[in-house]
Amino acid sequence: MKTQNYDDKQHICAGTGLIALDVLINNRTSTEPTQFYAGGSCGNVLTILSYLGWKSFPIARLSNTQATALLLDDLSKWKVNDDLITVTEDGSTPIIIHRILEEKGGERKHRFEFKNPENGSYLPSYKPCLAKDVNDIFSISPTVDLFYFDRINRGSINLAKSYKANGGMIFFEPSNMKEIKKFDECISIADIVKFSDERIEEYQKVYSLGVAPLEIQTLGNRGLKFRRKGIKEWIEMPSFQIDDVTDTAGAGDWLTCGILSSFFKIGKKIDELSDLEIIEALKFGQVLSAMNCTFEGARGLMYNISRTDLILCVKHVLGLSEKRIPQRSRPKKIFQPKNNSILISSLF
Repeated sequence: MKTQNYDDKQHICAGTGLIALDVLINNRTSTEPTQFYAGGSCGNVLTILSYLGWKSFPIARLSNTQATALLLDDLSKWKVNDDLITVTEDGSTPIIIHRILEEKGGERKHRFEFKNPENGSYLPSYKPCLAKDVNDIFSISPTVDLFYFDRINRGSINLAKSYKANGGMIFFEPSNMKEIKKFDECISIADIVKFSDERIEEYQKVYSLGVAPLEIQTLGNRGLKFRRKGIKEWIEMPSFQIDDVTDTAGAGDWLTCGILSSFFKIGKKIDELSDLEIIEALKFGQVLSAMNCTFEGARGLMYNISRTDLILCVKHVLGLSEKRIPQRSRPKKIFQPKNNSILISSLF
């Protein structure tokens, strides 16, 4: 019998949280057509993992609209499984305007908008999966290697508990700490907690010692820091620098996927990993994150380069002694967008 290498295993992930339709508008040029992509933190992470070879199951209750059709079409391109996505009249498909701008000095930035630019009305927002549906969802896909969630609600928490009990790794990426009792419950379940210093500033004041086996705080262009369970001190890591930044949206999602891919390649539980193994996984994620910043869109990188070529690029960068990614190490842009002339108002 042939022995299967660990690298050959197709890992399975399920996730719930923000799964949205990203409407990408480039204000830098009048010739660039509006683009529509599956987005949101959860949507991006599960789609990137599928691109990296995983089997992905997003969990969402979406509305029966044009926005959902565009979102599902994009997911299908990347072989993301839609068995756990429901499309009903009481569902909701969030729509986020992702606008790319250029400041007077030539510096590029992006802005997320949640109102319809055509009439100023609020765009559809997120609705969580319902706690009453958890058993049915879990029965369809009871065993996963990873469960990811980025929103705090009873349905997500119960799913995390169920997958944890079945041996899955739990990755929690909160956007706030408003519901502190539920937040406590989430981090007590999680194997990895990752959050941005811009969104959650008070984390280490509330939790003086690490609660989860691994806690990661991202610091924007300053890099990140991490600590382990029961430890007060954080280990800081500077970011990889890149000169021609096009769009920083999605950087954190690529970081997440790089970290997870590295950990599952190693094949150890989080509390069994050495600090060096954690650092190497974080570096891998940082390089993916930096490279995606040279493309438009939260997942622009994957529309422009194959997974095999990307991994070769990342390995080359990690073999260098410098923390700056040279131009010759980056993938060549080949994507030609389609011309989509759809009114935002017609999406929902």
